[in-house]
Amino acid sequence: MKTTLILIAASLAVLLPARNRIVAQTPTPAEVIASIDRSATALRSLQGDFVQTKELSLLQERMVSRGVIYYRQAGGALRWEYLTPYRYTFILNGERVMMRSGDRTDVIETAENRVFREIARLMMNSLTGRSLATTSDFEVHVIVEPERWVVELTPRRREMEQFFARIRLSYDPSRQLVSRVELIERSGDRTTIELKNLKTNQTIDEGVFAVD
Repeated sequence: MKTTLILIAASLAVLLPARNRIVAQTPTPAEVIASIDRSATALRSLQGDFVQTKELSLLQERMVSRGVIYYRQAGGALRWEYLTPYRYTFILNGERVMMRSGDRTDVIETAENRVFREIARLMMNSLTGRSLATTSDFEVHVIVEPERWVVELTPRRREMEQFFARIRLSYDPSRQLVSRVELIERSGDRTTIELKNLKTNQTIDEGVFAVD
């Protein structure tokens, strides 16, 4: 379960939008990060679909799962839900976390649990853009290409270092939203997440974030 939560937390770095910048010339790496930081701060809500592909280096297997994600800035609310081939729901609402798998539901107060408090901090920092604007969580390297911006994150914190060697985010400048994230584990396993049908700053029903 902890591995799944760390994967979700790392994956949320992909949701940092760069919607407000119209690129007239090749930006510098610092300008890319500043643009992402400004736009993410203005992001009130986000919802969409994702396709996650897990590749195991030793078994040469590919496991594909699909789901939906909802985020609301007010109150720090997030829902990350796998729909196929299994059902798993993670909801963060303020200082409460709910995890539901099958018939089992667990609710945890993040204020009373250091691990979940750290996960919640990482999630919210990623969604607000602080994961790129500061260097406490990741070493940040930006590659500016004509057709895409690539941001490579190397974890600094021990909690992330034990899982991931690096995280690579690919931005499509013409869409002004990230389209792909790659999570490369130290074991050689790789997880790729494709984001689709993203909608920003629309009203999301309060029940989506209900913790019960």
